[in-house]
Amino acid sequence: MKAVIVPSFGGAEVLAFVDRPEPDPGPGQVLVRVEVAGVGYVDVMARNGDYGPMAEAGFIPGLEAAGVVTALGEGVDERWAGQRVFLWSQGGAYAETVAVDAADTVPVPLGVSAAEAVALGVNALVARLGLERARIKEGERVLVRGAGGGIGLMAAQLATLAGAEVTAITSAPERTERLRELGVAHVLDRHAGQDGSEYTYDVIVDPVSGADLGRYIATLRPNGRYLLVGSAGGVPTPDLFAGILAAYHDSPTLIAFSLNSVDAETVGRTAAELFELAAHGALRAVVDEQFPLAEARRAHERLESARVFGKITLHP
Repeated sequence: MKAVIVPSFGGAEVLAFVDRPEPDPGPGQVLVRVEVAGVGYVDVMARNGDYGPMAEAGFIPGLEAAGVVTALGEGVDERWAGQRVFLWSQGGAYAETVAVDAADTVPVPLGVSAAEAVALGVNALVARLGLERARIKEGERVLVRGAGGGIGLMAAQLATLAGAEVTAITSAPERTERLRELGVAHVLDRHAGQDGSEYTYDVIVDPVSGADLGRYIATLRPNGRYLLVGSAGGVPTPDLFAGILAAYHDSPTLIAFSLNSVDAETVGRTAAELFELAAHGALRAVVDEQFPLAEARRAHERLESARVFGKITLHP
């Protein structure tokens, strides 16, 4: 099979398109013929050597894909044969086929394409389960940083569906109307100096982190919750907790959430719920650009360009 590997850590140029033996599904696993693989910032971290589960070079990146089950490992129910599925894993999705535990797959319903399943995928799972941990309520004011990215787009839509008043920060004026079409109440252009810090919020969803995190903590209302779901902007400054201590008597909560902490049953159940929302038009998958698998380097360069709106996908 054809696959993309990281032979050594570094920039997008290290990605190599190579031949690899097709994997055999082990006990409890299924073999999936990949139709679409997702490209996420975690793949960039892995390529740079900054993602713990992929600590040694030579791996196939990619944590999510959608495709068709073509073979079953020992002990797997025959009902999985030929099933269209979405899968999540600890790597291997940048390939024509991937072997994955059957427990780490979920059927994709009619009305949802493989590309849409991946565009929802991990991003929507992180947003949905993170918002549940943040105990979002109807009528609350929610700020979403990095709203043009995959997690931000899903968080903005899901918070809106929950009845919250959502303010989204983006970095390009042309995204404003697109975000409003997704139901976002207020859109701020970061490059126009609109960073949202003049308002206060019950919940802040942050896939960016970086040096500004502490400043945004100061905008939380009493009993506000800060949901940290990524670090696309780098690590926060060492004075992060100074902001929490300064607001101590308002009882702020900082929640760091990773999908890796969630059991497979919960992930599968939540993914099925999200796909049903999409199938009925309540939740919209947004694809930024699609690339052939052989052009994974270009896909990573696009992701790191900061112009992305939605999900980047690879197609074997």
